[in-house]
Amino acid sequence: MKNKETRIKILKLRWSLSSKEKNRYDDLIFKKLKEIFSKKIKTKYIGLYWPIENEVDTIKITDWLLKNNYKVCIPKIKNKDMKFVEITKINFEYEFWHSMKQPTSNKVINGNEIQLLIVPLIGFNKDNYRMGYGMNFYNNYLKFNKIDTIGLAYSFQKTNDIILTNKDIKLDKIITEE
Repeated sequence: MKNKETRIKILKLRWSLSSKEKNRYDDLIFKKLKEIFSKKIKTKYIGLYWPIENEVDTIKITDWLLKNNYKVCIPKIKNKDMKFVEITKINFEYEFWHSMKQPTSNKVINGNEIQLLIVPLIGFNKDNYRMGYGMNFYNNYLKFNKIDTIGLAYSFQKTNDIILTNKDIKLDKIITEE
């Protein structure tokens, strides 16, 4: 199976989740993340994504981090380049890039200031390689920024059908609801 077909198959499964199931899974993932965050220092940034396409919800996680005095940054894409910019509240001023909500803020956070990056994915394999949306933004960013990474996914997103390329970067950890 080609990556495009695998993406479509997994996205259909993700969209088929009932809101009750999704909320339950998201809460289980959030609980696991809280334990990890409790071991992180608050002087460096936690990088997260703003969820699209029925991804694991990071809005509740972001809100919790901000309320607990963590520094938070999320991606902003411009001219095919992804940078991370600081947000200080959930209701930030935003614009859309494709279907992704991104801050209008231009306070760019350098990769060496980010201690942990929460990475979105469509699928993943047993070796923690992720399948993204095929644009290589995270692979390109992580190629030049050595940051601890965690992918968030639902257990049904695990697949053996990922065709790896030399651009793919292995994540340090993937957290699911299981």
